Amino acid sequence: MEVLDRSRVLARHGPQAARRQRLGFHLLMIGTEGHGTHIVDYEPVDMAVGTCVRVHPGQVQQFVTEPEFEAAMVVWPVDAHPADPSAPAWFPGSGAATSWRLEGAFRAKVLDWIQELREEQARFDGLPRSHELLQTLLKALLLRMAIAFPESVPDAGKLPQPYLELREHLEAHVSQRPTVAELARDLGYSTRTLDRACQAVQDRTAKQVVDERVALEIRRLLTHTDRSLAAIASEFDFSDPSNFSKFVKRHLGSLPGQIRDEVTRDETG
Repeated sequence: MEVLDRSRVLARHGPQAARRQRLGFHLLMIGTEGHGTHIVDYEPVDMAVGTCVRVHPGQVQQFVTEPEFEAAMVVWPVDAHPADPSAPAWFPGSGAATSWRLEGAFRAKVLDWIQELREEQARFDGLPRSHELLQTLLKALLLRMAIAFPESVPDAGKLPQPYLELREHLEAHVSQRPTVAELARDLGYSTRTLDRACQAVQDRTAKQVVDERVALEIRRLLTHTDRSLAAIASEFDFSDPSNFSKFVKRHLGSLPGQIRDEVTRDETG
Protein backbone atom coordinates (compact mmCIF):
# COMPACT_ATOMS: atom_id res chain seq x y z
CA MET A 1 0.00 0.00 0.00
CA GLU A 2 1.31 3.45 -0.83
CA VAL A 3 0.18 7.08 -0.77
CA LEU A 4 1.68 9.23 -3.52
CA ASP A 5 1.34 12.62 -5.12
CA ARG A 6 0.55 12.57 -8.82
CA SER A 7 3.44 14.94 -9.58
CA ARG A 8 5.86 12.53 -7.93
CA VAL A 9 4.63 9.64 -10.06
CA LEU A 10 5.02 11.66 -13.27
CA ALA A 11 8.49 12.84 -12.26
CA ARG A 12 9.55 9.31 -11.32
CA HIS A 13 8.54 7.75 -14.64
CA GLY A 14 9.22 10.65 -17.02
CA PRO A 15 7.78 10.33 -20.57
CA GLN A 16 6.79 6.72 -19.86
CA ALA A 17 4.14 8.00 -17.44
CA ALA A 18 2.01 9.17 -20.37
CA ARG A 19 1.78 5.66 -21.84
CA ARG A 20 -1.31 3.56 -21.29
CA GLN A 21 -0.98 1.28 -18.28
CA ARG A 22 -3.02 -1.77 -17.38
CA LEU A 23 -3.17 -1.84 -13.62
CA GLY A 24 -2.54 -4.92 -11.55
CA PHE A 25 -3.57 -3.05 -8.40
CA HIS A 26 -6.22 -0.67 -7.05
CA LEU A 27 -5.98 3.13 -7.39
CA LEU A 28 -7.91 5.94 -5.74
CA MET A 29 -7.06 9.46 -6.95
CA ILE A 30 -8.41 12.78 -5.63
CA GLY A 31 -7.69 16.10 -7.32
CA THR A 32 -6.12 18.65 -4.96
CA GLU A 33 -4.93 21.47 -7.27
CA GLY A 34 -5.63 22.64 -10.81
CA HIS A 35 -7.65 21.10 -13.63
CA GLY A 36 -6.87 18.40 -16.17
CA THR A 37 -7.81 14.98 -17.52
CA HIS A 38 -7.29 11.37 -16.53
CA ILE A 39 -8.32 8.48 -18.80
CA VAL A 40 -9.85 5.23 -17.51
CA ASP A 41 -10.66 2.44 -19.98
CA TYR A 42 -10.51 4.97 -22.85
CA GLU A 43 -13.00 7.37 -21.26
CA PRO A 44 -11.68 10.83 -20.26
CA VAL A 45 -12.44 12.08 -16.76
CA ASP A 46 -12.38 15.83 -16.15
CA MET A 47 -10.22 16.37 -13.08
CA ALA A 48 -10.62 19.31 -10.71
CA VAL A 49 -10.19 19.91 -7.00
CA GLY A 50 -12.33 17.28 -5.28
CA THR A 51 -12.75 14.97 -8.28
CA CYS A 52 -12.34 11.38 -7.12
CA VAL A 53 -11.35 8.64 -9.59
CA ARG A 54 -11.35 4.91 -8.96
CA VAL A 55 -9.34 2.53 -11.15
CA HIS A 56 -9.64 -1.22 -10.62
CA PRO A 57 -7.18 -4.02 -11.42
CA GLY A 58 -7.36 -4.94 -15.09
CA GLN A 59 -8.49 -1.52 -16.26
CA VAL A 60 -6.34 0.53 -18.61
CA GLN A 61 -5.54 4.04 -17.46
CA GLN A 62 -3.51 6.91 -18.84
CA PHE A 63 -2.00 10.00 -17.25
CA VAL A 64 -2.60 13.09 -19.38
CA THR A 65 0.35 15.35 -18.62
CA GLU A 66 -1.08 18.62 -19.96
CA PRO A 67 -2.63 20.63 -18.46
CA GLU A 68 -0.97 19.85 -15.16
CA PHE A 69 -2.92 19.18 -12.00
CA GLU A 70 -2.07 17.71 -8.62
CA ALA A 71 -3.78 14.79 -6.96
CA ALA A 72 -3.38 12.54 -3.95
CA MET A 73 -3.16 8.87 -4.94
CA VAL A 74 -3.65 5.76 -2.84
CA VAL A 75 -2.58 2.45 -4.40
CA TRP A 76 -2.92 -1.01 -2.89
CA PRO A 77 -2.47 -4.59 -4.12
CA VAL A 78 -5.29 -6.97 -4.95
CA ASP A 79 -4.62 -9.14 -1.90
CA ALA A 80 -4.89 -6.11 0.41
CA HIS A 81 -8.29 -5.01 -0.89
CA PRO A 82 -10.83 -5.05 1.96
CA ALA A 83 -14.16 -6.67 1.20
CA ASP A 84 -17.28 -4.50 1.29
CA PRO A 85 -19.99 -6.34 3.27
CA SER A 86 -22.76 -4.75 1.21
CA ALA A 87 -21.37 -4.76 -2.33
CA PRO A 88 -20.24 -7.46 -4.76
CA ALA A 89 -16.78 -7.29 -6.28
CA TRP A 90 -16.40 -4.67 -9.01
CA PHE A 91 -16.52 -5.72 -12.67
CA PRO A 92 -17.10 -3.88 -15.97
CA GLY A 93 -20.83 -3.30 -16.17
CA SER A 94 -21.35 -3.32 -12.40
CA GLY A 95 -22.80 0.19 -12.57
CA ALA A 96 -20.26 1.68 -10.17
CA ALA A 97 -19.14 5.19 -11.07
CA THR A 98 -15.59 5.77 -12.29
CA SER A 99 -15.54 9.28 -10.82
CA TRP A 100 -17.49 11.48 -8.45
CA ARG A 101 -17.05 14.85 -6.75
CA LEU A 102 -16.06 15.47 -3.13
CA GLU A 103 -17.16 18.81 -1.72
CA GLY A 104 -16.45 20.97 1.30
CA ALA A 105 -16.03 19.40 4.71
CA PHE A 106 -16.17 15.81 3.48
CA ARG A 107 -13.40 16.45 0.95
CA ALA A 108 -11.25 17.86 3.75
CA LYS A 109 -11.97 14.79 5.88
CA VAL A 110 -11.05 12.41 3.06
CA LEU A 111 -7.75 14.20 2.51
CA ASP A 112 -7.11 14.05 6.27
CA TRP A 113 -7.73 10.28 6.23
CA ILE A 114 -5.36 9.91 3.29
CA GLN A 115 -2.77 11.97 5.13
CA GLU A 116 -3.15 9.65 8.12
CA LEU A 117 -2.48 6.72 5.79
CA ARG A 118 0.59 8.53 4.45
CA GLU A 119 1.94 9.12 7.97
CA GLU A 120 1.40 5.52 9.03
CA GLN A 121 3.02 4.37 5.81
CA ALA A 122 6.10 6.43 6.72
CA ARG A 123 6.16 4.79 10.16
CA PHE A 124 5.56 1.28 8.86
CA ASP A 125 7.97 -1.18 10.48
CA GLY A 126 6.80 -4.39 8.85
CA LEU A 127 5.35 -5.81 12.06
CA PRO A 128 1.88 -7.38 12.12
CA ARG A 129 0.30 -4.55 14.10
CA SER A 130 1.56 -1.93 11.66
CA HIS A 131 0.23 -3.97 8.76
CA GLU A 132 -3.13 -4.38 10.47
CA LEU A 133 -3.31 -0.65 11.20
CA LEU A 134 -2.73 0.25 7.55
CA GLN A 135 -5.36 -2.29 6.48
CA THR A 136 -7.83 -0.87 9.00
CA LEU A 137 -7.26 2.71 7.86
CA LEU A 138 -7.68 1.72 4.21
CA LYS A 139 -10.88 -0.18 4.95
CA ALA A 140 -12.26 2.76 6.94
CA LEU A 141 -11.48 5.14 4.07
CA LEU A 142 -13.21 2.96 1.49
CA LEU A 143 -16.24 2.23 3.68
CA ARG A 144 -16.70 5.92 4.49
CA MET A 145 -16.49 6.72 0.79
CA ALA A 146 -19.03 4.01 -0.05
CA ILE A 147 -21.44 5.28 2.61
CA ALA A 148 -21.16 8.89 1.43
CA PHE A 149 -21.16 7.97 -2.28
CA PRO A 150 -23.02 4.67 -2.75
CA GLU A 151 -22.71 5.12 -6.52
CA SER A 152 -18.96 4.53 -6.14
CA VAL A 153 -19.48 0.79 -5.50
CA PRO A 154 -21.67 -1.86 -7.15
CA ASP A 155 -25.19 -1.91 -5.72
CA ALA A 156 -26.17 -5.51 -5.00
CA GLY A 157 -29.81 -4.46 -4.72
CA LYS A 158 -29.84 -3.36 -8.36
CA LEU A 159 -28.00 -6.40 -9.71
CA PRO A 160 -30.11 -9.56 -10.14
CA GLN A 161 -28.40 -12.77 -9.08
CA PRO A 162 -28.39 -14.24 -12.62
CA TYR A 163 -26.65 -11.08 -13.86
CA LEU A 164 -24.03 -11.24 -11.09
CA GLU A 165 -23.32 -14.88 -11.85
CA LEU A 166 -23.13 -14.23 -15.58
CA ARG A 167 -20.65 -11.38 -15.10
CA GLU A 168 -18.52 -13.36 -12.66
CA HIS A 169 -18.38 -16.32 -15.04
CA LEU A 170 -17.68 -14.05 -17.99
CA GLU A 171 -14.76 -12.37 -16.20
CA ALA A 172 -13.18 -15.78 -15.68
CA HIS A 173 -13.74 -16.96 -19.27
CA VAL A 174 -13.76 -13.79 -21.36
CA SER A 175 -11.11 -15.00 -23.81
CA GLN A 176 -13.23 -18.07 -24.57
CA ARG A 177 -16.05 -15.86 -25.91
CA PRO A 178 -18.76 -18.04 -24.33
CA THR A 179 -22.12 -18.09 -26.07
CA VAL A 180 -25.26 -17.24 -24.13
CA ALA A 181 -26.33 -20.87 -24.45
CA GLU A 182 -23.03 -21.99 -22.90
CA LEU A 183 -23.39 -19.48 -20.08
CA ALA A 184 -26.96 -20.61 -19.43
CA ARG A 185 -25.85 -24.25 -19.33
CA ASP A 186 -22.91 -23.59 -17.00
CA LEU A 187 -24.92 -21.37 -14.64
CA GLY A 188 -28.12 -23.39 -14.62
CA TYR A 189 -30.37 -20.67 -16.05
CA SER A 190 -32.39 -20.39 -19.22
CA THR A 191 -31.13 -18.06 -21.93
CA ARG A 192 -34.31 -16.05 -21.45
CA THR A 193 -33.51 -15.53 -17.75
CA LEU A 194 -30.04 -14.23 -18.62
CA ASP A 195 -31.50 -11.94 -21.27
CA ARG A 196 -34.02 -10.51 -18.79
CA ALA A 197 -31.31 -9.92 -16.19
CA CYS A 198 -29.05 -8.12 -18.69
CA GLN A 199 -31.94 -6.04 -20.00
CA ALA A 200 -32.84 -5.01 -16.45
CA VAL A 201 -29.32 -3.83 -15.62
CA GLN A 202 -27.81 -2.63 -18.90
CA ASP A 203 -30.73 -2.50 -21.33
CA ARG A 204 -28.75 -4.99 -23.43
CA THR A 205 -29.31 -8.59 -24.44
CA ALA A 206 -27.02 -11.16 -22.87
CA LYS A 207 -25.23 -11.56 -26.21
CA GLN A 208 -24.60 -7.81 -26.39
CA VAL A 209 -23.21 -7.86 -22.84
CA VAL A 210 -20.85 -10.70 -23.72
CA ASP A 211 -19.73 -9.12 -27.00
CA GLU A 212 -19.10 -5.73 -25.38
CA ARG A 213 -17.00 -7.29 -22.62
CA VAL A 214 -15.00 -9.33 -25.13
CA ALA A 215 -14.47 -6.22 -27.27
CA LEU A 216 -13.22 -4.25 -24.25
CA GLU A 217 -10.71 -6.98 -23.43
CA ILE A 218 -9.49 -7.09 -27.03
CA ARG A 219 -9.11 -3.32 -27.03
CA ARG A 220 -7.08 -3.48 -23.83
CA LEU A 221 -4.72 -6.00 -25.42
CA LEU A 222 -4.43 -4.04 -28.66
CA THR A 223 -3.59 -0.81 -26.86
CA HIS A 224 -1.51 -2.07 -23.96
CA THR A 225 0.49 -5.02 -25.27
CA ASP A 226 2.75 -5.65 -28.24
CA ARG A 227 1.22 -9.04 -28.98
CA SER A 228 0.68 -9.62 -32.66
CA LEU A 229 -2.81 -9.28 -34.08
CA ALA A 230 -2.73 -12.97 -34.99
CA ALA A 231 -1.83 -13.93 -31.41
CA ILE A 232 -4.68 -11.87 -29.98
CA ALA A 233 -7.12 -13.32 -32.49
CA SER A 234 -6.00 -16.83 -31.55
CA GLU A 235 -6.29 -16.08 -27.83
CA PHE A 236 -9.95 -15.22 -28.36
CA ASP A 237 -10.53 -18.35 -30.43
CA PHE A 238 -10.91 -16.62 -33.80
CA SER A 239 -9.66 -19.23 -36.27
CA ASP A 240 -10.15 -16.84 -39.20
CA PRO A 241 -8.33 -13.47 -38.99
CA SER A 242 -11.00 -11.87 -41.15
CA ASN A 243 -13.68 -12.80 -38.61
CA PHE A 244 -11.54 -11.25 -35.88
CA SER A 245 -11.22 -8.04 -37.89
CA LYS A 246 -14.96 -7.95 -38.55
CA PHE A 247 -15.75 -8.43 -34.85
CA VAL A 248 -13.37 -5.64 -33.81
CA LYS A 249 -14.66 -3.30 -36.53
CA ARG A 250 -18.28 -3.96 -35.55
CA HIS A 251 -17.78 -3.39 -31.82
CA LEU A 252 -14.90 -0.90 -31.64
CA GLY A 253 -15.43 1.06 -34.84
CA SER A 254 -11.99 0.45 -36.37
CA LEU A 255 -9.91 -2.44 -37.62
CA PRO A 256 -7.39 -3.98 -35.18
CA GLY A 257 -4.39 -2.53 -36.99
CA GLN A 258 -5.98 0.93 -37.03
CA ILE A 259 -6.57 0.80 -33.28
CA ARG A 260 -2.93 -0.10 -32.68
CA ASP A 261 -1.75 2.65 -35.06
CA GLU A 262 -3.86 5.20 -33.18
CA VAL A 263 -2.09 4.24 -29.95
CA THR A 264 1.31 4.70 -31.57
CA ARG A 265 0.33 8.17 -32.82
CA ASP A 266 -1.09 9.17 -29.44
CA GLU A 267 1.99 8.09 -27.50
CA THR A 268 4.59 9.49 -29.89
CA GLY A 269 2.79 12.80 -30.38
